[in-house]
Amino acid sequence: MSKLEVNTKPIYAVWKWKELDLPRITQKLSSYSQKGLIYLVENVSMFRYIVVFIVIVNVFGFAYYLLTPIEHGIGQNLKPISDVTFFTGIYFSVVTISSLGYGHMHPMGFSKALACLEVLFGLAVIGIMIAKVTSHRLSHHVSRLFASDAQKRLEDIATKFQAFKENLNAIMPDLVNAYQGVPGQASPPAENRSEILSKFRRIISDLNTECVTLRDYFSSEIKQGKYFQSVPVTAVTQVGNAIDDAFLNLGQIIEIVPSPSKLEIFDSINRQMIFEALNSQKMACDLVTVHATDEGTIRIFQRVKGTCETLPTSYFAVPEESQPDQVFQGTNDPQEPPGADNQPIDSP
Repeated sequence: MSKLEVNTKPIYAVWKWKELDLPRITQKLSSYSQKGLIYLVENVSMFRYIVVFIVIVNVFGFAYYLLTPIEHGIGQNLKPISDVTFFTGIYFSVVTISSLGYGHMHPMGFSKALACLEVLFGLAVIGIMIAKVTSHRLSHHVSRLFASDAQKRLEDIATKFQAFKENLNAIMPDLVNAYQGVPGQASPPAENRSEILSKFRRIISDLNTECVTLRDYFSSEIKQGKYFQSVPVTAVTQVGNAIDDAFLNLGQIIEIVPSPSKLEIFDSINRQMIFEALNSQKMACDLVTVHATDEGTIRIFQRVKGTCETLPTSYFAVPEESQPDQVFQGTNDPQEPPGADNQPIDSP
């Protein structure tokens, strides 16, 4: 029994190696071949393929010309051509590499192997040249479709940030009336304040979501290739201007709301969302600054980043629960004189 096991194990090992490794080897060869073909189509110029084609035709034509006198070159009616010339060899080489095969000439002897080899070279080179022309044309159409889709996407993003600007601009008087007070007018009741706060929170939440979406969109598209070289510059700059306007309006709200009311308006949830929106927007601006090629676009997003950095970001770092009174004591918080905590502040 042990002898049988010793004799059968090598046979089983060979069979198991063929069963398991052969598909893997075939898969690797197929993968490498595909990568090699993609490299030849995308990275080698058409001029080089034309040169290679001409060289193959001339080398094989010259070989047919030299081999014909010794009955291993070009034949006609099963006999070597007596008056063979170099031009005849080139002509036969072109007919062979293009697979035309008129039938009035045929290879003899060793030239049969040369003709088979030349046909294989010809099919490979001509196939790659056709694929390259098709790929170039297809990539042109794909690039146009991508640019059109990206422009529409950026225009939608710009429209949303423009809506944030208008919504923040519309809610600003309500916040002023509710928390700062307008001379000669009574402050709205508590339920109205709650409604205004809910509306403001929805605006901030949507703003944060869109900032994160823009950051992820830029990041994913840049990884795929030359994004900013393909999309229209006007669409990118439109997005930058809309973002800048939205954050400028947010900064105005921060400035006009008195400090005692900021703890209620910018509670921990709102502060966290604004903090995330600012960070996401700064990351998006950095991506544009590094990868964009248009100087005007870079300047606009540098301005957007500057707008984000000028906002009193210390307001939006969520503090520990034991220190709620230290939230708005950052360097950008305007200092009030002693005893002025309960005094109303006029709107600028």
